[in-house]
Amino acid sequence: MTHTKSLPRAVRRATRVSMAALAALVAAVLALVLFFPPPGGSFHPTAWSPGPGFSVDEAKVDRDLAGTTTPYVGEAVRGPEDIEIDEHGRPYTGTQDGKIVRVLPSGDTEVLAEVGGRPLGLAFGHGGDLLVANHGIGLQSVSPQGEVAVLTTRAGGRAIRSANDVAVGSDGTVYLSDSNPKYNSTEIPGLASYSLYDFLEGRAAGRVIAYDPTSGQSTELVTDLHFPNGILLSEDETALLVTESTRYRISRHWIAGDRAGERETFLDDVPGILDGITRDESGLIHLPMYDRVDALDRFVLPGTLLRHVTVRLPPAVLGAREPLSGSILTVDAEGETVRQLTGFHPAVSNIALLDGAYLLGTLEGAGLRTVTVPHRSSAAAAGSGHTTCSSAHLWVPWPHGSAPA
Repeated sequence: MTHTKSLPRAVRRATRVSMAALAALVAAVLALVLFFPPPGGSFHPTAWSPGPGFSVDEAKVDRDLAGTTTPYVGEAVRGPEDIEIDEHGRPYTGTQDGKIVRVLPSGDTEVLAEVGGRPLGLAFGHGGDLLVANHGIGLQSVSPQGEVAVLTTRAGGRAIRSANDVAVGSDGTVYLSDSNPKYNSTEIPGLASYSLYDFLEGRAAGRVIAYDPTSGQSTELVTDLHFPNGILLSEDETALLVTESTRYRISRHWIAGDRAGERETFLDDVPGILDGITRDESGLIHLPMYDRVDALDRFVLPGTLLRHVTVRLPPAVLGAREPLSGSILTVDAEGETVRQLTGFHPAVSNIALLDGAYLLGTLEGAGLRTVTVPHRSSAAAAGSGHTTCSSAHLWVPWPHGSAPA
């Protein structure tokens, strides 16, 4: 009887404790929001509820191929975010510590140049120099002898703070994505990626810049983009495809012809966080992407309160988790899914196409890797020598003399 009579008192005590804990939590959240300024200055997030991501037909999903990746140069290169291949079949990549590395036919690596910052997108310009989209610096060039030059650091009266990818037109025009004007290694040092902060603010602040190598002038070509990342010119060069990482989509921007100045969505509600974009000889478009973060999609992005809280967490907390896993989505010229290769860990950031293989880039957590490419086109399989792809990558033989196992 004593126990029974005391039960309501115990319940009331537990309720008081729970209410006190809740009040303490609310007070802590309010204190965090009111007294701890967010990085990057003013923060005015906008809510957005993402879709779940479109489903890929199970018959088009390969869950096993990722397990067959093999090291290319392994630990010798850290953070090879993008890869470009020269006319001699030698891959080039940028590293986390600001170097441009070239892989020799022997399999050895050499440092071509130290460019500082965080080299991301790469492409060869018409003069043979390697163009570098360098996060926190801008657009650079590296000569075959390793001489480094800064081509542009500003466009539209603003600094280029988050250079990400680069593509080159047949007339020599260089297209450069500038992902975000606020969040980069200058403002928040030490992170592998700054897209989370763009996710949290939720505003279209990125742009694509056109650089004229003849005049040296840089202009804003496209604005109001959500973390523009990979760039791909259409085969007739009338449009640009741009991966918008923090909106799970690819947008198409017409830059020439009757539709110049128009934009449209090419692919929406992609089941991953897009990074690079590459087209092969057969016209297929390959899209490396990171797995979505369910808690971010379900709880943080649909409102603004948790955006305010999350952005104020220490960068070490936000960047402390293991690198994300990911997949490679392949679509045709109309955006229809051809296949999805899943289970890559860490996720693939960019790919270069080699004879019978992908050469895989990654933001962090691995060196260069390769994986055999399934379902290659007969035209590509029959080809020999070095054939230029429309993505500015090359379709080249395995540089070590034989295809990987």
